[in-house]
Amino acid sequence: MAGRQDTEEKLFEPDEQRYCWIKADPTFEGLKQIIYEPKPGERVKISPIEPDQKDGYKIIAKIRFLNTNDFPEEIKFNKNLCSIIGSRSSGKSALLAYVAHSVDAELAKRMVEGPGEGADYHWDKIDIDHSIEWGNGQSNDRSQGKIVYIPQNYLFKKSKDSKEIKEKIKPVLFKVLPDFKDKYKQAVRNIDEYNQQISVQIDDWFGLSDSIKLIDEQLKELGDRNSIEKEKEDIELKINHLKEKYQLGDEDLRQYQEISASLSQHAGRIDAINTELSQISDVSEKRRFFSELKITLTPALTSLPKGFQAEIKKILEKIEVGILEEVNKQVVEHKNSIKKEKKKTEESISKINEDNKKLIEKYKKNIEIEGYIEKLNEYNEIIKKIDETEKEKKNSKDKLSEYEKAIKSIINLRKSQIKELVSNIENADQSVLGGLKFGVEYGFNENLEEVTRRINIRDSSKFIGKGQLKINDIREKPGDFLSAIYSGEQKIIAGNEKCQVARDVLSLTEKILFNAEMEGDKIGGFSEPTMTPGKRALFLLRLILDESEDTWPLLIDQPEDDLDSRSIYDDIVPFLKKKKKERQIIMVSHNANLVIGSDSEQVIVTNRHGTDRKNADERQFNYLTGSLEYSKTKDEDCNDTLKAQGVCEHACEILDGGRIAFEQRKNKYNIK
Repeated sequence: MAGRQDTEEKLFEPDEQRYCWIKADPTFEGLKQIIYEPKPGERVKISPIEPDQKDGYKIIAKIRFLNTNDFPEEIKFNKNLCSIIGSRSSGKSALLAYVAHSVDAELAKRMVEGPGEGADYHWDKIDIDHSIEWGNGQSNDRSQGKIVYIPQNYLFKKSKDSKEIKEKIKPVLFKVLPDFKDKYKQAVRNIDEYNQQISVQIDDWFGLSDSIKLIDEQLKELGDRNSIEKEKEDIELKINHLKEKYQLGDEDLRQYQEISASLSQHAGRIDAINTELSQISDVSEKRRFFSELKITLTPALTSLPKGFQAEIKKILEKIEVGILEEVNKQVVEHKNSIKKEKKKTEESISKINEDNKKLIEKYKKNIEIEGYIEKLNEYNEIIKKIDETEKEKKNSKDKLSEYEKAIKSIINLRKSQIKELVSNIENADQSVLGGLKFGVEYGFNENLEEVTRRINIRDSSKFIGKGQLKINDIREKPGDFLSAIYSGEQKIIAGNEKCQVARDVLSLTEKILFNAEMEGDKIGGFSEPTMTPGKRALFLLRLILDESEDTWPLLIDQPEDDLDSRSIYDDIVPFLKKKKKERQIIMVSHNANLVIGSDSEQVIVTNRHGTDRKNADERQFNYLTGSLEYSKTKDEDCNDTLKAQGVCEHACEILDGGRIAFEQRKNKYNIK
């Protein structure tokens, strides 16, 4: 491969297969550089395997140009950091753009209009045949392989859009903190489940409230218990008066009243059985009452791995069939049971009438007392019904209170889940982020406004204040809020259903947003970013490189245009030195700190043919490749601009601060 990559040599082979690998030109000057890179693994390393290994299919080995005299037939690239340098309009960005287009044409078209300035350089007008070859020898057919391509000024343009930067925080955070990613996903599933439970509880609350409303109507129809008791006392006085008047025995009267009450109860039970039978009249051994059953799970079945869902679904279907058979069997058995009960009750009525025939006839002759006794029995039945209905109402209200407590408990669980998420990221080990720190914020935004639009906030209430929904008060007393919505005390906007509004309000969950902090400045979350545009650009670059889980080549064009000099020296140089070990980087730059400070393995010097800067073969664009330590005194008589001097000398001329950068490294490169 090109540049310093070709110069790595296995110098000796000691025991245990520990080889000494040197990264330098195979010259004395190259060899001398190992003493100036004391950090392990930078220029020299003892290892049984070659250092800085990368997957061949993720390394761009070369680019080829056919049917054109504008470019060389091929240009090779080093597998680590390749820096493309040159004067203005010398073909630096064009080369990078052609490489990007060869790998991913659609991406290149989205990022740049073409490999040069002017209408003639739009991609749809380019007829130059260009393609790349990967490190494994495979040619690219533009359907395989990936790149990360960052054109010139891309970071600066995108840094103006804080929303786009915010959207990149989450995937990067998940990549660098995989344990937190799992906890976040579980938290989201739990919160969704909690909200489903709240909705179910609210539906049950409204259904039970409707039942209580019917119970109140039934109690109104039955009448006031005290009034009925007073009527009953009056009837008993009249019966006693008639008993004395007609000299009726106490025992006979008591017995007759018991018989009459028993007959009345039996008749009432037969009426109830007839009502039940009318509801299931068509049911038989062959004709089922229930035809379908669907079991729902919480969390939903879809939360399971896809391959496992089918197995659980089969189990559920089998259970559903079994339950349907069993409940339909129970319906048939119940029908047969109450039919037998009806027959037995009718027989009991006949037997009571037969066994007490004389006593019944005796009292039936006294029509007046018979009427009073029937009325007394009627009052007793009404009082009994009132007691049963009031007990049912009390049980329903107790159940209503249970629903309200359950809703409040689930709301608290949901709140705890969000707080736990914040605690998880605060306690996570973020030392691997190299100065970045991620965080979680939660709060309301447009989701609260959407819910509020369904409620009448113009009229004050215990849950409305200053035209706003008191969401904390509602969560603290969900039962009071439900009662206010149900009764109409809390008005809602016409066209909305009360139950749905209650669901929306109590299921309303804070929006969870991620933020990031770099050098004391923040971006993301709910507040405006405090990062300067330059710092945003640096932050965005780090997100872009950390976002992808793979190590495909990075193509970046003049990142220094988007960054301040301090960021370049303090952040980007160390960053590039780290990343070039993980992935191939092809970088266009005119900044000496980036090219020299990052210890580029290969420098590609570009030149555009002209009267003052000639290419010997008169190609429009030509390229000289080599290492930073490749030095050659300038030959003033040479007709080829690139070959007239070494890479080191070109770098000193071209790069901003190049001579100073080399002077600072003179002990390494011995520039005089």
